[in-house]
Amino acid sequence: MSAGLNLAQRGVEVTLIERDAILGGRARDLCCKAIKTCQLCGGCLYSECLDAVKTANLDIRMQTTVTRVGRENGGFSVLLAGGDVPGPLYADALILATGYDPVDAHTKGPYGYGILPAVITGEEMEKRLHRDGQGAFDTVTGKVAFIQCVGSRDEHVGRGYCSQVCCRYALRLARLLKARRPEVEITVFKMDIQTHGRDFTATWNAALQDGIRVVAGLPAVIRRSAQDPAKATFLYDDILAGKTTQEEFDLVVLSIGMQPRRDAAQIAEMFGLNLGPYGFFSTLDDEASTIAPGVFVAGSCQAPRSIAESIAHARQAAEACYAYLQERGS
Repeated sequence: MSAGLNLAQRGVEVTLIERDAILGGRARDLCCKAIKTCQLCGGCLYSECLDAVKTANLDIRMQTTVTRVGRENGGFSVLLAGGDVPGPLYADALILATGYDPVDAHTKGPYGYGILPAVITGEEMEKRLHRDGQGAFDTVTGKVAFIQCVGSRDEHVGRGYCSQVCCRYALRLARLLKARRPEVEITVFKMDIQTHGRDFTATWNAALQDGIRVVAGLPAVIRRSAQDPAKATFLYDDILAGKTTQEEFDLVVLSIGMQPRRDAAQIAEMFGLNLGPYGFFSTLDDEASTIAPGVFVAGSCQAPRSIAESIAHARQAAEACYAYLQERGS
């Protein structure tokens, strides 16, 4: 949306093709994490962008997919399927903003996701807070654990990269829960904290001031508590404290990472793109242009990014696209 808006504001004729029935991708499921003040999570940016789209001069094709792309007269002939106006479309340039898939927590079998009732994902927590409001977890008592790097920074499964957003969203969710339930003991289990984002230091310091405990160490296995089957328990090695501890939790939140969409390879082949070592779309040095002239990428299809970072990258892609159109005289 952001790239299309940017180009439309420059007077470029833009057609926005959306596979779903609602614009916004996964951003539409994110919750507001404001406490007394805004936590700068970016959750509200989706609604702001959607409001701008409603008044912009965009040709929007909902529930539409691209089935074939070919070169034609220096531009592209795009064959569409679905939607109200199927059929071929001519474009001078293309921007792909296909998004990402969340890591499937079931693949982290030892953590008991889908089996243990106390184990959920950060994505599930976000969706529930978005749907039911900030009081969605007000019934939580006792102890809560956030487990970082679930599906990220793991070369054994082909995801050796950091997903960039997990530390930030976990700390903000933890702070929101702590603000509403001060008596709840919250612990964040980490490899190390990734300090991405200009606002991270403030979030980190605020979390520590809130009394949120941080442990350098991750559990190997999460099991059902023998004392209370509704709870979860695990053994962890607290590296900095130099001790091994068994602890029981009422709720365990898995901070799952981001991965390329399952159809990334198919899309790359259709548009003539290369994939990077971890399956995201490869770009030239400007991180927006690709090896296919006239094809640009925006957002988390190129690398893991937050909402704010994706919007900034979309503007970067729009700028590169506009320069390309100007050079061609389009």
